[in-house]
Amino acid sequence: MRSLTALPKVHVHAHLDGSYPREAVLALARRRGVPLDLPVRGGPAATGEGWSDVWAFFEAYGRVPALVADLHDLAGLCRALVAQEAAEGVVYLEPAIEPQLYAPRLGSLREVTRVVVDALGEAGREHSVEVGSILTLNTDQDEPIAAELAAVAAEFAGRGVTAFGTAGFEEPSGLQRFTGAAATARAAGLPVVAHAGQTGGWECVAEAIDVLGATRISHGVRSVENPAFVRRLADEGVVLDVAPVSNVALGIVPTLAAHPAPVLHAAGVGVTLNADDQLWFGRGVSDQYAVAREVWKLSDTELAALAGHGLRIEGMSPATRHRLGAGLLDWLERSPAGVPT
Repeated sequence: MRSLTALPKVHVHAHLDGSYPREAVLALARRRGVPLDLPVRGGPAATGEGWSDVWAFFEAYGRVPALVADLHDLAGLCRALVAQEAAEGVVYLEPAIEPQLYAPRLGSLREVTRVVVDALGEAGREHSVEVGSILTLNTDQDEPIAAELAAVAAEFAGRGVTAFGTAGFEEPSGLQRFTGAAATARAAGLPVVAHAGQTGGWECVAEAIDVLGATRISHGVRSVENPAFVRRLADEGVVLDVAPVSNVALGIVPTLAAHPAPVLHAAGVGVTLNADDQLWFGRGVSDQYAVAREVWKLSDTELAALAGHGLRIEGMSPATRHRLGAGLLDWLERSPAGVPT
């Protein structure tokens, strides 16, 4: 079979603080003298065991930002992430960054954002990975600083920030209160990427599109519950950045075999495969394609078509778009042994 790590791909639903390489985080914990248990890659957490509920996951998630003592630590983790993604065959990386997890402890929102996007960009140039960032607010917590986050996103538009995002597990989230922040970002030329359709149904996805002007949805898997709405997604070109292993690990979907992504893809919806928080779920972005091959039984042609939905990501440069498209054709033209046909 053709190598899935060699398959050129995007990774655009990856929370920065849940995606750092495991060894880099453990090394930081040792330096701080803090005991930290992390799932082994491919271990039980990847199959949904180990989390009693999503709140147990969120409690664990906060331990990693707490380890970061200064901006040097933060930049080092960002660089390590890019190296990890390059080894996974990622040509375009767009993590969701939340500078508010580090500000004001390590500096202002603007200063933290600058350090993150600079470190990601420098590492991207070193490893031949284009890197953008989705500056993300948490709809469960960040209403008081939403306008400030949007202003920072607008300031860094074209300078490392490529989208403005929302995250949050409680749906519906009452997104109307974030319309001003979303408008600020859109005025700066940034697309809106909203978490929706994870715990809430298809109507939450509709809310993100209609209220915030979102053109991409992180998750969105419950859209499948309304076939008419699925047709709308396909007709309007809305992309769903899904995370199969994460959805099972957090109980959103009962099994990988039951995941809606193949149905959505077959209906003409743009679907990208992503790892979400691979530090905690134990599986990277190539592993999501392994699910598509081994569980959903997709052919290599179908896998390349899934990866090809990455061409629709707005923040990607024309050069990287060309590189991704040409790379997918080259991958398919090679035999499973890696020899050109």
